[in-house]
Amino acid sequence: MVLPVEEKLVHSIRFSSVGPGRVTGTDVVHHPKPMDLAMKLHYLRGIYYFSGQATRGLTTKVIKESMFLWLNEYYVTCGRFRRSPDTGRPFMKCNDCGVRFIEAKCDKTIHEWLEMLKENCELRKLLVSDQVIGPDLPFSPPLLIQITIFKCGGFALSLNWAHILGDALSVVDFINRWAQIISGLPANGLKQLHVSDRSSTAQKTPTKANQEPVSLIPVEPVGDMWTYSSKCKMGTFALHLTLPHLKHLRSKFFGHVKPEKVPLFESICAIFWRWIADVKEGEPQVVTICKGDPSKRAIRSISNSQKISAVRADFSVKGSDPHELLCLLVDRATWENAQIEEVVERDYGVSDFIIYGGNLTFVDIGEADLYGIELKEHKPLFADYTIEGLGDEGVIVILPAPNDPKSSGDHDTGGMIVTMTLPESLLSKLKVVLMNNGMLQYDSIFS
Repeated sequence: MVLPVEEKLVHSIRFSSVGPGRVTGTDVVHHPKPMDLAMKLHYLRGIYYFSGQATRGLTTKVIKESMFLWLNEYYVTCGRFRRSPDTGRPFMKCNDCGVRFIEAKCDKTIHEWLEMLKENCELRKLLVSDQVIGPDLPFSPPLLIQITIFKCGGFALSLNWAHILGDALSVVDFINRWAQIISGLPANGLKQLHVSDRSSTAQKTPTKANQEPVSLIPVEPVGDMWTYSSKCKMGTFALHLTLPHLKHLRSKFFGHVKPEKVPLFESICAIFWRWIADVKEGEPQVVTICKGDPSKRAIRSISNSQKISAVRADFSVKGSDPHELLCLLVDRATWENAQIEEVVERDYGVSDFIIYGGNLTFVDIGEADLYGIELKEHKPLFADYTIEGLGDEGVIVILPAPNDPKSSGDHDTGGMIVTMTLPESLLSKLKVVLMNNGMLQYDSIFS
């Protein structure tokens, strides 16, 4: 929870709604797929920080006018959920009710804010809405956008995105498209939106008991309040793995392996899986892996097309060789999308589940074009995403860092950001491990 003294850092908050510039139509309905419904209790929350040079002239009026065109393409984000009177299955009524638009001010500069954020990741919650869907479905927007203007003239653009709409690749493509529209690129229609084949990719025969997805965790019914709260207090910490850090870790743990056999995402997962097992009571034998799948995406569509896999270690992870864990992650991951969809369909999509945090979960956002968004030819100073609605095992999100401004090149010079949302008691122990391994001795990426 954010303390009252911190709440004063962000003030002058105003609410409004913005919808498409044209009427979508009458009786337009969007039917979520089983994988969408599996994500119903989760939320993606992203924040982009732009300098005053990038935002000069972008008044609220200009931003809202660009949103009219933007939301013409993505009108599903402006709808409201209902339940089928026959089955109770959720569906989206595309009625142009709009996204919630929040304006706020902060008396700090962006660089002052980012330095504060380095010390206290919880401050990010002041810049992004924490509203969830429910309990009144017809009045709950699945998307909330906040613009927070800093003293220096720059602003933070944040999204509170209901995961039932789509995965991380979807939301990144979505916000990148807004930047294109506000820069004057022509608008087009959203492709492959009307999804009525509710079980198109689900298995046609019941899953055998030994095929039950271990990444999908059933929870007690939540009714129309679409959120899940962990049973323990969670904390968030973001770590910048610079290129020298990544080179050091590769040499230390995988120096005897050919570089092409050490994929970046899986190698980071293996190391953190081992480190967490070293300090956690009841070491995690099973982890869930979520990776974007660009091959399954249509241009300007939103969907939950990410690959969800489970990996089980049949040996003690504590003190193990990270290379053994890497081999499991690369060669033994079980893709569970079909099983997840079959389970969700068993009762017409009415039951409630979690995926993130049901097991220790690693999420790869490296495939997303996180810094593809540009305003006046300026990329964000920094961008990050967290996931809310987690189970007790927590989640680790791995995403690209901004390029090093001191580098002569402009491609992949910043390293990676590892954002951990874990039980506070575990997080404090993990920080000791990070310190002992030299991971906390770094220059701020914001300096």
